[in-house]
Amino acid sequence: MPTSSSHAIPELEIAGIPAVTHLSRTPRLSQRLLDHLAGTDGAESGVTMPCGVLRREAAEVVAGCLDLVAAALQGRTVRAVPEPLASRIEGWAAEGVALEAVQHATHLGFRFVLDLLAGRSDSTDSPMMVAAGQRLAALLDQVNTGFTRAYLRELRAHTAARHAGAEALATALISGTSTAETARESGFRSADSYAVLALALPGAAAGSGDDGIETRRRLRRLRAELCLGGEMPPARLSEAGGTVLVPQHRPDDSAVTHLFERLRSATREPLLATVVHARHDEVPDATRRAHELLDLAQRLHRPARLYRIADLAVEYQITRPGPARRQLATALDPLLSQPELLQTLATHLANDRNRQITARALYIHANTLDYRLRRIAQHTGLDPARADDLWHLQAALVAGAYETGSMAAAMPVPASAKSPGHPAVAVQASAGIRPVPAVPAEPAGVG
Repeated sequence: MPTSSSHAIPELEIAGIPAVTHLSRTPRLSQRLLDHLAGTDGAESGVTMPCGVLRREAAEVVAGCLDLVAAALQGRTVRAVPEPLASRIEGWAAEGVALEAVQHATHLGFRFVLDLLAGRSDSTDSPMMVAAGQRLAALLDQVNTGFTRAYLRELRAHTAARHAGAEALATALISGTSTAETARESGFRSADSYAVLALALPGAAAGSGDDGIETRRRLRRLRAELCLGGEMPPARLSEAGGTVLVPQHRPDDSAVTHLFERLRSATREPLLATVVHARHDEVPDATRRAHELLDLAQRLHRPARLYRIADLAVEYQITRPGPARRQLATALDPLLSQPELLQTLATHLANDRNRQITARALYIHANTLDYRLRRIAQHTGLDPARADDLWHLQAALVAGAYETGSMAAAMPVPASAKSPGHPAVAVQASAGIRPVPAVPAEPAGVG
């Protein structure tokens, strides 16, 4: 524990003279300190320091810090880092100089000063050296805090500007009003084509009690990830999801696949997304199709991953509005009053007609499942055991997810996706859909 307070003596003395005098009498102190930080001797003023800043700029910061050290040793109050010094640090932040490099150099500089004073002290100066160490430690904390505040101020301003520019360009592209001038004003380069990525962020689990905190954190992580890894893509995002427009500079979709994996890791939960490729002038239509595909994947409770139009082409076509969709959906009208049969059919088809897996998913005996499938055939005239009828039933379920609200409730959530926080479950909850509850199994020996 220190033997004396660092504030007990207004001005510290080392070796019988004011401590600050040792600094003023040290020849070329600023230059020696710069050489120490740079690991060089007598470098020119235009030379760049290891952290990437010009030596003359570093000299300004060193001189400012030495003024603060002198004030602390004289017992003068140092309330904050002077604005000119903070502005220089903020400029370095804008140029991409690493904060950790600046902090490391600051620590080295303060140690250099303390070592210099220790070298001028004698055996009677121990209390003074303790007080000097305390004052310099307190000042170092203030300086580091001020430097970090300057970095954060610049980082927040830069990040806000980038997000605003990304959203402005995305809005213009999606609305079909984007021009080369729009891109330049937003701070982005215009591209000839884009991969339109539609995202559905998993919502907060029902009953989790987080009041949307985790949802907001997930969105912040997603936005932060978009800022990393080079060129930031135009994007419009909310807590529910949104649209990211990935510029395509290559004929394949490796860029969008890589970005999806990064975003999935950032959300720390399964992520559902769809992608549609388009030329610059086709972005509005591509955005509409991407979100239609996303809505389709949600309604059908597809596992969370990245879907391309080829993955959902048949289902997408079936769900287009019109008399054909309405006609398909009516095939299952006889089951609407018998939810256990509708749920059985949907679950059986989702499990690739595997009797054992379906029976376990429904908590019934395999014989009971066979009985229910026969009842489905009796009511609809379509037998799940026949290939032609099977296709008709599958198409009817997809069409019914759009035509009939109760049909959507029967669409099964995959067995691997039944945790409360899974996107498929969250989608059901947000849409007001409650899965059909399990019903008591019919006697296993029936039929």
